[in-house]
Amino acid sequence: MGHTMKWGTLPPKRPCLWLSQLLVLTGLFYFCSGITPKSVTKRVKETVMLSCDYNTSTEELTSLRIYWQKDSKMVLAILPGKVQVWPEYKNRTITDMNDNPRIVILALRLSDSGTYTCVIQKPDLKGAYKLEHLTSVRLMIRADFPVPTINDLGNPSPNIRRLICSTSGGFPRPHLYWLENGEELNATNTTLSQDPETKLYMISSELDFNMTSNHSFLCLVKYGDLTVSQTFYWQESKPTPSANQHLTWTIIIPVSAFGISVIIAVILTCLTCRNAAIRRQRRENEVEMESCSQSP
Repeated sequence: MGHTMKWGTLPPKRPCLWLSQLLVLTGLFYFCSGITPKSVTKRVKETVMLSCDYNTSTEELTSLRIYWQKDSKMVLAILPGKVQVWPEYKNRTITDMNDNPRIVILALRLSDSGTYTCVIQKPDLKGAYKLEHLTSVRLMIRADFPVPTINDLGNPSPNIRRLICSTSGGFPRPHLYWLENGEELNATNTTLSQDPETKLYMISSELDFNMTSNHSFLCLVKYGDLTVSQTFYWQESKPTPSANQHLTWTIIIPVSAFGISVIIAVILTCLTCRNAAIRRQRRENEVEMESCSQSP
């Protein structure tokens, strides 16, 4: 004779089949009831705690069966005297079995996004396990790109400067743009890569520009409906005097001062000599006039 399947009752010899049926029944329950699961948003590599929202006692916990599933896949099963964790969540999922059963998922990944459902079964007086509690929570994982960094790569050729803008650790697929005064510029050597394990992206792009004028560059990274950006300012440098020019001015300034001093000295000497000659001429004229007045 076959077994009669009851809601929440575990067949004695086909637990895997029962788990599959449980997942289907849980999905149908939420679909038909129209209940919208509450939402939790976390970032990649963070930790999340998911609660069954079921208050119980330590004594009752020993007799309960608690199952956690994500969408149509099993995550964890807590049976009397046994805890089973499915491979995708091993070594990063722990249980918190106090008055409200919870699980903690560490080092969140993009693939952890989904609807998590806690199913609690309790034995009746005949020892048959039946559905006692059911709750769901929708987990959304974000992977935001950090603000990009802009680094100076030097001069690939005279009067040309090269910059590189880069950012990593975000999702979905990003696009990088160089802008100046709202107009898109032609970038060089743009690279995009994705980590095969985490599915997170890394993007970088280079830009060459003329150093002989002022610039304000915007590196803009767009992913989905979000953007991050960084601005780089370039101020044209004024030419500075060379060492020879400094030396020339160092020589010219004292020489010029010396020349002016000599000219002033010559002028003073000439004026002194001229005044002396005038005085001497006056004396000679006076002597001559006296001699003329004394003659018979």
